[in-house]
Amino acid sequence: MIKSKYRWDISEPNHDLVTSFMQGLKVDRLVASVLVARGWSSLDQTAHFLQADIEHLLDPFDMKGMAVAVERIKEAVRNGEQIRVYGDYDADGVTSTVLMTRLLSELGATYDTYIPHRSREGYGLNINAIDLAAEAGIRLLITVDNGISAVEQIAYATQRGIDVIVTDHHEPPEVLPEAIALVNPKQKDCTYAFKGLCGAGVVFKLAHAMLGRPMLEYADLAAIGTIADLMPLTGENRIIARLGLDLMRRQPNAGIRALSKVCGIKPEELNSGRIGFSLAPRLNAGGRLEHADTAVKLLAATGDEEADLYAAELDKLNSERQLLVEQTVIEADELWQSICQLEGSTKRNVIVLAKEGWNAGIAGLVASKLVERYYRPVLILAVDESTGLCKGSARSIDGFDLYAALSENAELMVHFGGHQAAAGLTISREKVDVLADRLHILAEQWLSPEDWKPKRRIDLSIPLSEASLKAVEQLERLEPFGNANPRPRIVIQDVFVRESRTMGKDGSHLRLTIEQANQSMEVVAFGMGEQRDRLAPGTMIDLLGELSINEWNGNRKVQVMLHDYRSQHIQLQDRRKDNKMWSTVEEHINNQSSGLVIGCGSKAIFQEAISQFSHTGVPIRLLSESSLDARLVMETAVASEENSAEGANLLEEWRHLILLGLPCTQQEVSTLEQWLSPQVGGECVTVFSDLATNQQVTEGNAAFPDRKQFGEIYAMCRARGSWLDSPNGFVQEIALKTGKPLSTLRMMLDVFTELGFIAAEGASRKFVKEPPRRDLEQSERYRKAREQSNRLRLSEMTTEELQQWLISCHSKVPS
Repeated sequence: MIKSKYRWDISEPNHDLVTSFMQGLKVDRLVASVLVARGWSSLDQTAHFLQADIEHLLDPFDMKGMAVAVERIKEAVRNGEQIRVYGDYDADGVTSTVLMTRLLSELGATYDTYIPHRSREGYGLNINAIDLAAEAGIRLLITVDNGISAVEQIAYATQRGIDVIVTDHHEPPEVLPEAIALVNPKQKDCTYAFKGLCGAGVVFKLAHAMLGRPMLEYADLAAIGTIADLMPLTGENRIIARLGLDLMRRQPNAGIRALSKVCGIKPEELNSGRIGFSLAPRLNAGGRLEHADTAVKLLAATGDEEADLYAAELDKLNSERQLLVEQTVIEADELWQSICQLEGSTKRNVIVLAKEGWNAGIAGLVASKLVERYYRPVLILAVDESTGLCKGSARSIDGFDLYAALSENAELMVHFGGHQAAAGLTISREKVDVLADRLHILAEQWLSPEDWKPKRRIDLSIPLSEASLKAVEQLERLEPFGNANPRPRIVIQDVFVRESRTMGKDGSHLRLTIEQANQSMEVVAFGMGEQRDRLAPGTMIDLLGELSINEWNGNRKVQVMLHDYRSQHIQLQDRRKDNKMWSTVEEHINNQSSGLVIGCGSKAIFQEAISQFSHTGVPIRLLSESSLDARLVMETAVASEENSAEGANLLEEWRHLILLGLPCTQQEVSTLEQWLSPQVGGECVTVFSDLATNQQVTEGNAAFPDRKQFGEIYAMCRARGSWLDSPNGFVQEIALKTGKPLSTLRMMLDVFTELGFIAAEGASRKFVKEPPRRDLEQSERYRKAREQSNRLRLSEMTTEELQQWLISCHSKVPS
């Protein structure tokens, strides 16, 4: 059995609705099933979703504050007022800033830009920045991607003679700032139908309102902001992302061309994934490590030479950011492990780490890495030694509302904000431990045991035959993919791994070939190179992944990008013909010491295994140990033969059992059956041959009689007619004539008696002249004897027979 990494939450689409979508939308069953699984039920609404046309953009004047903002900006342009665009340092803030400057340029306005420094000024409007604006003669300040919470700062700006227009998309507080206009679709009394715009999306709608038409030439930056800020790719966002991607592929501006080049991407190949994982991190890098102005200058550049310089600088900063994240993750992991060692078994439910020297700008990235590694909520805080304040970010898991948890402890923090999955905070150093203790208790109260295993939402389970090229091509109609519209995830059950090979310079990735019902497909598993043994040829698995199309030399074929897998079957590696047993066992131990157990079929091979491998800590067991039960297989160390079954620390399960020889007695078979039970665990059994064990089997166990031999004994009974069941009687005569063991002959006569072929009364036995017509299989004594005989002939089984026997043991439900 191989357990999955994730909890699989598989949808069961309504089949009638799927059929309706297939006919009404003219799509393949695969596409229709995905749409239904994602909650689409109206044909008209689903058709609008698939089309995502410009005609479905909403009227920008439906947004509260839009009309006032438009008039005030027009007034500033008419009067030649100096306007300052006040942005933010992330990708959405940068694209919002440049998008606003495009609009102001088109209007002929006089303007400049200001983005605060992340570490020196922090997020949003600040008093010092307002003073600088006043000194520069700014009369109108327009915030983009911030400002909705700046009550105090905007009041101060008003005192300094500066009008403020807020364009934002973050959650509004209970008390709103008194700005000239607040343009944010999330305001409680705003009637705008779509609430999911990012900062750049709000500016895109402002441009529409100012210029009287949807500004398609602005969609590129709006799309980048939408994708980079992880906004839901539904509603207007889907339209904006689709329009923007189309524009970037056809007519990328100088900045996007340069940024794509340093990412190694052709502009015509841009999609939401490449923006999210390649372009956006570089746009964010400036604000994380230095200043976001470089990203603004890149996106505003008009010439390739200028853009190339800024792109190269951002690429360099991104590489530095990656190294810094890697180093900080190592330091954070070490700090977490030291905390765990100090606290012993009471491991924290929420990881809270604070250290001097860390960069607050990458705290969220580090937190995400640790969430992925340990699947616990994580807070990473950078300590400022001079102030004693800790600034940082937090990331959560499903089921634990991070914002709600921080709100429960608001009095401990100087500042915090965010949502269920992510947050930022500032807290004094002496209160960090108190916060950690309280979050630990909240997680204990709020989360169930199953919440501690990550979940993956799966659109549907399909047979391999449904993953046709035509169907997968139609899935492209669901693009662009992203938040709230992820790439479809599918499960294909019971596929056979035909080929498995590593790829990449360091062998860190896998390429598999899977089969089902005479169809095959390639599977790519990034970062799973070390799991090649678990996905060896011959393995039967259920796989979870994404369908994609691989194009090479003009050939297009479907492939699966593997995310997770599981198997209900135990796997067999039959190495009985391997003449280098000890070196192969050593290789297994070197590659996988954790979860490995060695079972020995004879005393001699057990002693040899102890002498060679006891120092490794791998449990080594003898099949004939009378005191051995299934749990004792899993001891963590064996020091010697004398103490091998005593005083051990027991684990919950084993992954890989190496058998040096197979059982040759009933007791040994029973022991092995306990080891193979599903409650103990087990993924793979590797079997080697032990000549001493094989000799015992050959000498001690006769083959189970076949039907012909049963017929011969039956004929002898008929010829005799009747006899007494005595030690030296008829049964002894048969034994002398046939050479068969007395135990085998008594079993055969018991079978005849059970089937009514022989009548028994006391010690008397009589052949029945007209017996009932019954098959040997109808005798329980026959079936049990045959099963017991087969169990004692494991070493003689073929690989297929042995595999089936292992599976049968692993499938048994305990009584």
